[in-house]
Amino acid sequence: MTGIRSIRYAAAVAIAMAAGCSVFSQNMNSPYSVYGIGDIDSRSYNRTSGMAGTGLALRSSSFLIDNNPAAITGLPRSFYTAHVATTGRFSSFSGDPIDASNSQNRDMWIKRFELAVKINGFWASSVGFSQFSNINYRFSGNQFLEGTATSYKTSYEGDGGLNDYHWTNAVSLGRHLSAGIKSSIIAGAINQSETLSDAALQSVITTHQQDYIGDLRFQGGLLYEGKLNKKWDFSLGGRYAPKTRFSAQRTLTVTENGEPLIEDEYIKSDRFYLPATYAAGIALKKNKVTTFAADYTYEDWSSLHIKESGWQLISSHRVSGGVEFSKQRNQWGVITERRFFQAGAFYSSSSLQVRNTPVREYGLTAGMGGALGNNLLYSFSLEAGTRGTTAAKLIKENYIGFTLNLSYRDFLFSKGRKYD
Repeated sequence: MTGIRSIRYAAAVAIAMAAGCSVFSQNMNSPYSVYGIGDIDSRSYNRTSGMAGTGLALRSSSFLIDNNPAAITGLPRSFYTAHVATTGRFSSFSGDPIDASNSQNRDMWIKRFELAVKINGFWASSVGFSQFSNINYRFSGNQFLEGTATSYKTSYEGDGGLNDYHWTNAVSLGRHLSAGIKSSIIAGAINQSETLSDAALQSVITTHQQDYIGDLRFQGGLLYEGKLNKKWDFSLGGRYAPKTRFSAQRTLTVTENGEPLIEDEYIKSDRFYLPATYAAGIALKKNKVTTFAADYTYEDWSSLHIKESGWQLISSHRVSGGVEFSKQRNQWGVITERRFFQAGAFYSSSSLQVRNTPVREYGLTAGMGGALGNNLLYSFSLEAGTRGTTAAKLIKENYIGFTLNLSYRDFLFSKGRKYD
């Protein structure tokens, strides 16, 4: 990203989060969404949520697992699967800009929707959308003009984000190996506002800046499954996304006391990049009921050289692991899963570094799921974690979240008859 330099970089960060200017309050879902294109959400929001999203080497014959684009080949032929995920989060903040009036926050989103089908014996395909990044912050307080006693009531707000509209195709290359490609249009709008008010002059000036962003991105994946012995199966998974360039167009609106001075005026075109991403995972399954899995993801943000006053983007690392216990039954000679239980943990050193202090996150997860009747599947997970730090006058977030995944599956029909 060589651009997207805006009010929130030069003003909101430097003023609201720095010491010495004035006391600012905040009301936000995420204080760190003030940087770049916001909080990039790396969670998968599927059956693996209870395992801290660990699933690059996993696929399922009943649930839609697509952490790895190649994994959707595990779905059964002649069925379609519709999947929706919703999540909620309850956060408490601490740090210098926080007081009793704004230390708590809660929010809820629909995170993704997906429709998948196994078209024939070797080809599976899915389409859907998910949230890629989220922006939600508000800073307010009094800003003093440098070298004077004159102050203005000032507020900075941001909202919006990017969505991932994607089409995934995967094929089985023999009995053990699968390959897949996820083709995405990542698009959305980032809205930023600065409001300055002067009680003496009875003047309120608002500057609203909007960046429209959109372009193509591709991810590829491989998944290999095999047997170690009669009791143990194993699988290996890998995912790769190349460095991708995105374009952005910026418009500006300025009003004084509600009257437009500049209205939706095109300012310039800009560009930014998403870095190359490398991810790998391994899974071991004992007697087809107990699963152990681990993932590692690396994003090469450092090579993009994105740096502003007081912050920069650095290469990120995420490590996660999880375990799952499946309860099964033999029904009319067919082994079916009744219910499963999960636990997991993760550690993430994010791409954001503020005042030479990396923003890290870690947490624990637990989940369960199963079938509700013949066609409806569910999984429910809880996550508790910590993000950020109060060192260097930053903000620390402690949170508890939940994720509910619902999947409906049924036979496909063709010319009035079921096919297999």
